[in-house]
Amino acid sequence: MSKMELKPMGQPPRLMNKRKRISPLAPSWKGASIALAIVALCLYFIQGYSFFGTRGLGDYLLGTSLLLIVIVLVTGVIAGVLHVTKRMPSRFVWIAIASFCLLFISFMGPMQLMFILPLLIILVFSVLGALLSSLITGRYREAKLVSKVTAGILLAITLGTIGIGGYWLLDNGNADLAKPYRLSAMKTADRYRTTAANPAEQGPYTVKTLTYGSANSYRKEFNQTGSLVTKQVDGSAFLEKWSSNRSNTFGFGPDQMPLNGSVWYPDGEGSFPLIVTVHGNHTATDYSDPGYEYLGKLLASRGYIFVSIDENFLNSSLYDDLFTLKLLEKENSARGWLMLEHLKVWNEWNKTKDNPFFGKADMSQIALIGHSRGGEAVTVAAAYNKLPASPENGNIKFDYNFGIQSVISIAGTDGQYKPAGQPTPLKDLNYLTLHGTHDMDVSSFSSASQYSRIGFSNDSDFFKASVYIYGANHGQFNTTWGSNDNIGLGNKLFNIAQLIPQEEQLQAAKVFISSFLDTTLKGKSEYRSMFQDIGYAREWLPDTMYINNYMDSNTKLISSFDEDIDLSTTTLAGGRMIGEHLKQWREEKVELKFAPDIYSAVRLGWDSAATPGTPSYTVVLPDGSLDVRETSSIVFSMADRNNETTNHDKDALVDLTIHVEDRDGNVASLPLSSEAYLLPMFEGNIIKWPFTASQPTKEPVFQNFTFNLADLKKTNPDFQPEQLSKIGFVFDKTKNGTILIGNIGIQNEDVAVNSSP
Repeated sequence: MSKMELKPMGQPPRLMNKRKRISPLAPSWKGASIALAIVALCLYFIQGYSFFGTRGLGDYLLGTSLLLIVIVLVTGVIAGVLHVTKRMPSRFVWIAIASFCLLFISFMGPMQLMFILPLLIILVFSVLGALLSSLITGRYREAKLVSKVTAGILLAITLGTIGIGGYWLLDNGNADLAKPYRLSAMKTADRYRTTAANPAEQGPYTVKTLTYGSANSYRKEFNQTGSLVTKQVDGSAFLEKWSSNRSNTFGFGPDQMPLNGSVWYPDGEGSFPLIVTVHGNHTATDYSDPGYEYLGKLLASRGYIFVSIDENFLNSSLYDDLFTLKLLEKENSARGWLMLEHLKVWNEWNKTKDNPFFGKADMSQIALIGHSRGGEAVTVAAAYNKLPASPENGNIKFDYNFGIQSVISIAGTDGQYKPAGQPTPLKDLNYLTLHGTHDMDVSSFSSASQYSRIGFSNDSDFFKASVYIYGANHGQFNTTWGSNDNIGLGNKLFNIAQLIPQEEQLQAAKVFISSFLDTTLKGKSEYRSMFQDIGYAREWLPDTMYINNYMDSNTKLISSFDEDIDLSTTTLAGGRMIGEHLKQWREEKVELKFAPDIYSAVRLGWDSAATPGTPSYTVVLPDGSLDVRETSSIVFSMADRNNETTNHDKDALVDLTIHVEDRDGNVASLPLSSEAYLLPMFEGNIIKWPFTASQPTKEPVFQNFTFNLADLKKTNPDFQPEQLSKIGFVFDKTKNGTILIGNIGIQNEDVAVNSSP
């Protein structure tokens, strides 16, 4: 009998093959598919609340459902293509691919983990589903003993993995209690005595509040009884791809942007300096501007008008951006331009007699504060303020020229917007930037780039400062953002336990911001020393670790290491650089965690055991081009570049000798440690173990040093500061190391850094 005769009657071969292809999944594959689908959907809908929850239940269900349908359809097509391999059932492949997409969205964070975690979850829950299916259907009882034992071991491993993984996911990480370089240890009380008052304490003024907004604002708080009314402005020239969904959500298009703000101001006679603050990028419908009330209440009590403006309509919205199909683009410039439009309103109010702010705002003393993308927006606003027209379109005329004296960037971005394709240049204003080691959003100290680009004119009186704070994250500078720097479940990948408490981070922000504004807008020089040497603020700050940098317009720059490719020349014409017995000597762009930056430094490496002489690096000054007095100071910035040093290496601090020589050959010297030890790169283990090393954990941050020539003269009375000819860095105290030196200059200042404020 032939093979064809063995087949059941009435079932042609083609029909039988078709039925075989669409036969139900085997129990194990079915179980794997069900378990995987349940877990992926649960995590996806939890994550979906982070995307759509602030919009209300209807938009949450609609948004998550539409995105889910898109993922299911797209992955269905992919599964159909992969079906030709016939390695696994197509329906399981479909579910696995769809689950990967859902899980990828659920764990948005470090890119490596966005791939690793979904794959692990798919593997573990597929195995669990298959094993449970075998138990439920009774196939386990029919199996051989070896198979039963193997299945039991596999089930135990799977359940253990799920238990450990669940605990890992819910746990906040491991707290790093080792802070050997905390402020109290590095800056002793006997050296830093001050009579200045704590700048973070409430001032003498009673604080009043008021809001203002454009008519029919999408937020009722800006259109209350007593709120001031502003006109809408056309910002369509500053951005692209504003979706119709965004217009429906906010009730206006890019040509009718509102000017909304909350004001905290002192109850008293004016005029008061004006502070305008802007938030950064966050979920558009989870409003960010209320998160700076703590600064508003403090600064208003100390005699400032403080405004927190609303730019939430420029923020990310998965729903309004059509699930990333129509992302709002080029809005960074609009953020800065809108700040100037707010200032235009304040300028008008200040001149209008029947306005409650008539004569209240000192428009010659203005400061801008920005957080995250807002930290870049304030620099854009400051640059636009002095331009006659838009850098990208000369037909858009500017006529601002407000009295912006100071700019503060909090965990700011840099380079997301480049006017006319160039990094934003700034000149002749005061600049402060704050950044945390555990920033899980702007992970590199990006605003250090803007710091490097701040320039000063001769005979001006400005300064710039930066502070790097160990344990500070991105969001805790804003009370509505808090410890979560990421979206939803993605926050569970990070080492939240290593963060300093939010009240401490807010305290640090209040101390630095209040004292900076008092110094730059009110002329309270007693606070200036704390930016030159953070030890003067030790009684007011949380006791964590800090690295601070400083430079002012009283400094004549000798070398910034970006003038040419000749290692032997200085930025100041006629000077020379000499290196001896060095293991490394090169000028380079400073490399942060993720990319080389745009500012330069010299890298110096030494190993005393490997060289016969004493390693040194000497700056030979040009004759007659510097104004050097006995009251002058040598200033420079330096950063450790030893990748092997960690926060736990208490004895790893670099020390060396600062060596100066006059034209007659008289030499004076002091150890670097007489001013301060060079702090190592702070290690911010942002991602939980065992994935900590999946991205860089530290980066070089520059620390400023100031050596008074009068102090050096005390070590050798024959040394004549006015005849200074050489500045040397002699590596004779630490056997080996690698450092970066940034700017080197001569500072002539009326008040020396080491004088008590």
